[in-house]
Amino acid sequence: MAQGYSFFCRRVEIPSDVEKDELESFLQLQLESLSPFPLEHLQFGFAIDARRRFAFLYSAYRRSLERSITADWETQEVVIPEFSIGLLAGNSEQKSPLIIEAANSYTYLEYDSLSELPCYFQSIPKTEGESEDGSDNFEFKDVVEKLKKERSVDFIRIWEASSEIMIDKKTLKLRASEGDHQATAEVDRDSLWQMDLRDPEMIERVQLEERRNFLIWRIAIGMAAVIGLLALGEFVWFAEKGYLGLRKGWNEEQAPLVEQIISQKTTINELLSFRESDLIPFDMLLAIEPFRTDAVWFTKVETNGANSLRVLANTTSNGQANQFKARLERFVKIETIELQNIQSRPGGTTFTALLNFKLGAFPNRGGSKEVASNG
Repeated sequence: MAQGYSFFCRRVEIPSDVEKDELESFLQLQLESLSPFPLEHLQFGFAIDARRRFAFLYSAYRRSLERSITADWETQEVVIPEFSIGLLAGNSEQKSPLIIEAANSYTYLEYDSLSELPCYFQSIPKTEGESEDGSDNFEFKDVVEKLKKERSVDFIRIWEASSEIMIDKKTLKLRASEGDHQATAEVDRDSLWQMDLRDPEMIERVQLEERRNFLIWRIAIGMAAVIGLLALGEFVWFAEKGYLGLRKGWNEEQAPLVEQIISQKTTINELLSFRESDLIPFDMLLAIEPFRTDAVWFTKVETNGANSLRVLANTTSNGQANQFKARLERFVKIETIELQNIQSRPGGTTFTALLNFKLGAFPNRGGSKEVASNG
């Protein structure tokens, strides 16, 4: 988890006319207007309340995060702030303020009746006592008293956040303790990716790796089941030779299944080899996929030179086509994008997008290491 004191946070209201597929773009625009830094210099995420009326945005200047912490982000299943339990489960019926004591920080949160998300945020680094020069390096009890005085509150709940995250196929679980009481929060996978701090490209690679591992496990289990069935057939054959004819017919029936499993494994290996090949157009298509919403679908994609793609697409309206263009214009790998042949039809709008990528946008093909970017 990322240290809480590195983050700038703000709760923002979501207008009722913002569609679901436009929500992430809207929140990125809000963050751009609030932050002194451009998005490509930030690590950011957000949480949405149950009624989709408010969002809690958090962002950290990339250079403020320790390199030793960010170095292994790509190997982790999820990267979220250490105060996340307070966003998801901190709002009680009493609406009383809360301090999240985590590994690196004390995070103070206040709540109101408008949303279960916090309306006020303050995070203080953990230290060990007051320094000799009298600066604000407080022990925990001093932090509590200081916050009570600053915020004019009489009572503050205190949760000790657990650094362990439990993840299964569909949900993430966070825990915190308040004396003998245990607080738990569950997050579905879609919301989890929204909260994740990593760059969109890194998240895409993690999702691809997750899907690949899932397929490999399914194939391994299938092959183990087939091997087990074959072993059972061998045992029966040794136990009773009269069963030989029946076993032979059974093996012949199972042969297509074995062939299908082997074929699936071969297909996966070919896909992985294809992904690691020098086919840059494939990387171009993967790179723009995160910027496409459900309202835009591609009908044909072809190369238009060494660093260009020509994309024929359909969408529900002209506005969705323009929003797709606007999202791609903020992508750091794109040099230019031009929409052509925009035609409105009864079933929607068709258009052609000419995408020119910057030279060196895919340095991995040249053997160098790609620098992560928010896009």
